[in-house]
Amino acid sequence: MFSKFLKLLKGIIKNYPKKHLLSILTGLVLLVSISFISKANFNSQPAQIDISLEIPLDSLKEEDVQERIEFLINKEAVIKNNDSLYSILKRLGIHENNIFQIINSENSRLLSKIKVDKKIELSINQNNEIVSLNYIKDFKSGVQAQKKEGTYQIKEYQLKTEKFKVFKKVKINDSLYIDGLKQGLPDSVIMDLVYIFGWDIDFNLDIRQGDSYSLIYEEVFVNGEKVIDGDILIAEFSNLGKKHIAIRYKLKSGDSEYFSPNGRNVKKAFLRSPLKFNYISSRYNLKRKHPIFHQIKAHTGVDYAAGKGTPVRATGDGTIVHSSVKGGYGNLVEIKHTEDYSTRYAHLDRISPRITLGKKVRQADIIGYVGRTGTATGYHLHYEFRVNGKHTNPLKVKLPNAKPINSSEKEKYDLHSKIILDELKNYQNLTL
Repeated sequence: MFSKFLKLLKGIIKNYPKKHLLSILTGLVLLVSISFISKANFNSQPAQIDISLEIPLDSLKEEDVQERIEFLINKEAVIKNNDSLYSILKRLGIHENNIFQIINSENSRLLSKIKVDKKIELSINQNNEIVSLNYIKDFKSGVQAQKKEGTYQIKEYQLKTEKFKVFKKVKINDSLYIDGLKQGLPDSVIMDLVYIFGWDIDFNLDIRQGDSYSLIYEEVFVNGEKVIDGDILIAEFSNLGKKHIAIRYKLKSGDSEYFSPNGRNVKKAFLRSPLKFNYISSRYNLKRKHPIFHQIKAHTGVDYAAGKGTPVRATGDGTIVHSSVKGGYGNLVEIKHTEDYSTRYAHLDRISPRITLGKKVRQADIIGYVGRTGTATGYHLHYEFRVNGKHTNPLKVKLPNAKPINSSEKEKYDLHSKIILDELKNYQNLTL
């Protein structure tokens, strides 16, 4: 029976078109596959791992929870004239109760001596209450008030600073300032250099192409970040074939000054120039033709050309003996320095409000601003230097020195001078 069925099937397959036969076989394979898949179990789930961790509620402190949900707002204010802690906080929108809470806290006296132009920073919560207050004295110190357990803890702080020495050598091709910047010198350090040598060098007149200077100064870091350019420790300036050296030294009094290698104070009783970085338009000349009157009229001073409003400095300590309009001088300030020395500053656009008759001024104080009042053809400062009441050429006069280093400190200074000079020379030799 079975053999007859096989024989019949063989005959059908032999006579059946192969193309149709292939289609039938493919269909059978698909039917068998679908049947197998339908019996598979798709309800099984992959094994799950429980990674949850139960934390007892009593182990969470109240302040920990607050830290997670509290958002702080930062505010700051610069201290102005006549400001108090109360007025500043009131201006920043703090409630009176919160202000009095700080004022009545222990050590609040540390916040009673705030200074003009310093900064106060606040962190405030959503209830407009101060969480922390920071009075910044300078880049490394201040006073902080921190709220803890409902009260303010107020204390002074001092950040750890690190100082690193930097050496620079500059040859002047364009200008002292531009060439310094090209060598990576900060603006503030260049201005310090001008101040240090400003008693011996008139930077408006004396600088020449080919002059050079080298120096060692400090960079100050707090928490690994540079915060300020520090002091010049030593500087050497080669000008018109002459070397000028200034070494910073801390005296027993706590003050720091600059001295020459042999202990002469580089500071003098007078600055060489009342302006910074300007050029001279007219020099001391007793036979100059006046630009307005076109007559031979003595020019008993030096004219510094500068833009309107350029600050004018007192070249020395003294007392104001004139501060108003005076004929062709226009707005004039006259300072009596000693019985022998006096200086005049003319054609000012305006005189500083604090410069009044009898007022004491210090060297480098701003006394007025460049203008063209009186008989002046353009904006400039007319500067006169008088000795015993007589006109003297301010560019040529020999200026009196400040006091040299005290004999009791001379031995210690000599050792310091030798060490820092050797250090400068070593750096200079490395850059040859």
